[in-house]
Amino acid sequence: MTEPTVTPDPLPETESAHTDSALSKAFDPQAVEPKWAQRWRQEPFRADASSGKEPFTIVIPPPNVTGNLHLGHALDNTLIDILIRQKRMAGYEALYLPGMDHAGISTQVVVERQLREQGVSRHDLGREKFLDNVWEWKAESGGMILNQLSRLGVSADWTRERFTMDEGLSRAVRHQFVKLYHDGAAYRGERIVNWDVAAQTTLSELEIDREVRKGKMTTLSYKLRDPHAAPSNGEAGEIRIATVRPETIFADQAIAVHPADGRFAHLVGQEARIPLTDRYVPIIADEAVEMEFGVGALKITPAHDPTDFEIGDRHGLARPSVIDLTGNLTGDLVPEAFRGMERFAARKAVVKALTESGDLVEEKDHDTAIGLSERTKVPVEPIVSTQWFVHMKPFAQQVLDGLERGDIQLTPDRYAKVNRDWLENIRDWNISRQLWWGHQIPAWYDEDGTIYVPDPENPDLDCDQDPRYAHLTLHRDPDVFDTWFSSNLWPFSTLGWPDTDSEDFRKFYPTQVLVTGYDILFFWVARMQMAGYALTGQAPFQTVMLHGLYLDEKGQKMSKSKGNGIDPLQLFDQYGVDACRFAFAFLSTGGQDIRHDPRRFEQGRNFVNKLWNAARFDRMRLAEGTAALSGTDDLTRYVKAASEAPTGPLPRSRDILAALKERPDLGLAERWIISRLNAVTAEATAHLDAYDLGAAIRTLYAFTWDEFCDWYIEAAKPALAGGNLATLATLKAVLEHILKLLHPFMPFVTSEIYASLGHRQQLAVHTWPAARPDLHDAEATQAFTALRAAVAAARSLKSELGLSPQDRLDVAVEGDLADTVHANAPVVSGIARVTLVPSLEGRTLTLVEQGVTVRAPLEGTVDVAEWLGKQKKRLAEFDKQIKQAQGKLGNEGFVARAPAEVIEEERRRVADFSAQKERLEGVLAQFG
Repeated sequence: MTEPTVTPDPLPETESAHTDSALSKAFDPQAVEPKWAQRWRQEPFRADASSGKEPFTIVIPPPNVTGNLHLGHALDNTLIDILIRQKRMAGYEALYLPGMDHAGISTQVVVERQLREQGVSRHDLGREKFLDNVWEWKAESGGMILNQLSRLGVSADWTRERFTMDEGLSRAVRHQFVKLYHDGAAYRGERIVNWDVAAQTTLSELEIDREVRKGKMTTLSYKLRDPHAAPSNGEAGEIRIATVRPETIFADQAIAVHPADGRFAHLVGQEARIPLTDRYVPIIADEAVEMEFGVGALKITPAHDPTDFEIGDRHGLARPSVIDLTGNLTGDLVPEAFRGMERFAARKAVVKALTESGDLVEEKDHDTAIGLSERTKVPVEPIVSTQWFVHMKPFAQQVLDGLERGDIQLTPDRYAKVNRDWLENIRDWNISRQLWWGHQIPAWYDEDGTIYVPDPENPDLDCDQDPRYAHLTLHRDPDVFDTWFSSNLWPFSTLGWPDTDSEDFRKFYPTQVLVTGYDILFFWVARMQMAGYALTGQAPFQTVMLHGLYLDEKGQKMSKSKGNGIDPLQLFDQYGVDACRFAFAFLSTGGQDIRHDPRRFEQGRNFVNKLWNAARFDRMRLAEGTAALSGTDDLTRYVKAASEAPTGPLPRSRDILAALKERPDLGLAERWIISRLNAVTAEATAHLDAYDLGAAIRTLYAFTWDEFCDWYIEAAKPALAGGNLATLATLKAVLEHILKLLHPFMPFVTSEIYASLGHRQQLAVHTWPAARPDLHDAEATQAFTALRAAVAAARSLKSELGLSPQDRLDVAVEGDLADTVHANAPVVSGIARVTLVPSLEGRTLTLVEQGVTVRAPLEGTVDVAEWLGKQKKRLAEFDKQIKQAQGKLGNEGFVARAPAEVIEEERRRVADFSAQKERLEGVLAQFG
């Protein structure tokens, strides 16, 4: 992406100061956040398609219209908003496009449940009236999640809000299907699908929850037609088969073994009888069989297993089904005793019959991974059904070629291989669903079953309205498309496709970044990749930024059934939204799964309060300093703007920093903080450009808390007390600069503070700070590092002497940087509460920090003999604690049983006590 043209901050006259913007004593999220959220919803960040700025587009991963905000949504949209806010400030035409997915099965389930409570079914209403009910529900209750995202502070262009059932998006879905059909990619055929016996529809893989349940592995004896044949896994005249679904044996069409498996090579071509029947099936060889699984031989039931279906397809096997759409055993192949039985009841009955017939060799416990319908929670049934499908391999190859060219980057990059592997092994996609809510398939049938699909030259015309077919009686396919068949168009259907000449499409497509969890890399990301290349000839996005799953504190997936879900709205109430956004960003590192950690939310809240208190201190000092200032120079007017209306246009904070850098009277602390701020600006911007948001917020957090709040503000106090104009200006300019850097992460508190500093134009539309080579000051950095080292050493000496931080202590500083320390004695003295003296007589205690030597007197400060005795006791206690922790870590039983966090704590204890011991030994070595 080329660098954008950076626009200047808003015109000076828009920056007149607020006169009623004093900061309250404590930050109150409930008072501050709603007003800004309302402003950003009512005054959306409208992206201008006609501007000359470089575009930066992110479309929201559309949440379900039935949904409420969950932690995954909160994480997704926080990360998106951070990127969008930063790019908008950096001069891009940034578009954050919001919207929702119609969520076919989820929405239908919700509305049907409401109808049942009224004693009505959708069939009672009929399709048209039922859909009217759904639209009414959507208008009244749907879309709550977008209001909740607004509370999160997302800076979306709400004027472009889209819904997958909008007229324009529905038209795009229709055009997609018509093109695919006439290109030969979409077809109607018989294949195996995932069937929900409760909802009576096929399901996508993403609508299935995988769960491991305790079951049984049943080993059966299939008698060979040749009674003398003897495989190595059974008695003569039989071949043994292990299965977890004995109720499906009646649909068996073959037994498969691996062609390289010597145990069965001599049996290939022979036949074996299906237990409880008189039917024989052939023994075939196929490389899909896993020799190490079970007994090495696999029963092939093409109608009830995806792998079996493919093996059967290769070998031309029939596909009879013995389980119907309601989950009951059916058909002539099923012995009469089992017909009509529910599938799991039938399993028990079949096992009982196999035991009685002597065909059951063994039954043992076995953990089985089963698929459950996400909505109805019933086990999914693989069945063969006539459905609409799309040939995926040609489209997958387009994406693979694009990935090879580098069209799309995945971050973290380890997911690129996962992306490729799935595309290389892709299967055809079942795109039809037996629902009423959704995009009805634009296919018609005549009495003979011939298929009619609209003409690609006029795809919007229904076939039953096409004059060419006026002599035919046509009925429309009642099915609708899989929800993903519309959402795979999302990056470009939301921008106007198929109208590729639309202003939005030309400006904002392809999009720059997709932010989503790695768990839908296959189901959504890859399908958008394929649709983008197939329908627009381009990759739909330049970068895929994948994050991990949000887990509970124990590392488990959150679910209603487990009762371990966490409501982000409650977190907002408890900690404030800014604190939560801080935590989400802080925890998002390297695409790893995210374990909920309340400490990060507390850390975020503490950070917000720290920033707020620093701002209150700054404003008070600015107000105090203003009273003593006179004149109309830029520096004076800039400082006074925080507390009174300026008399004219104000200079910018970035210009103030550059001007201050040239002042000969600028103090060391000011030179240092300006240089450090410049370095941190470069570092944080680089992290953001690399989409490493966790590293960016950690960098800004450490600088703001430690260097600005704890060091610079303390170091500046002596100069502030004297009303030094340069210090006042530095304090304000650095704070404003920090607010801009933090704004994408914590928009509410930064916006509120920024307004209090004299700005009417909101912070969100100001310019992102850029690092400048002329602001680097190596000499000041080295000198202030010496001051920090002197303070750290003085504080450590107090601790070693048993003094409190508030006690005064004389200290002497030695070494090459001693003159620098003494030249800034008020800073060191004020922070460490020590008095710098030229030298000390008698015995002293010495510490060296980063080349700075600091001495403190023993005589007159402590009883030396008593002090030495206490230190030796401390040394013995350190030894005791180290040995105790090492003993636990050396105990194999403890290490095997203890939780990981307990073991880690013991390791930390060893490291901490060892470090303290080493330091104390160094101190005591001074006394022989």
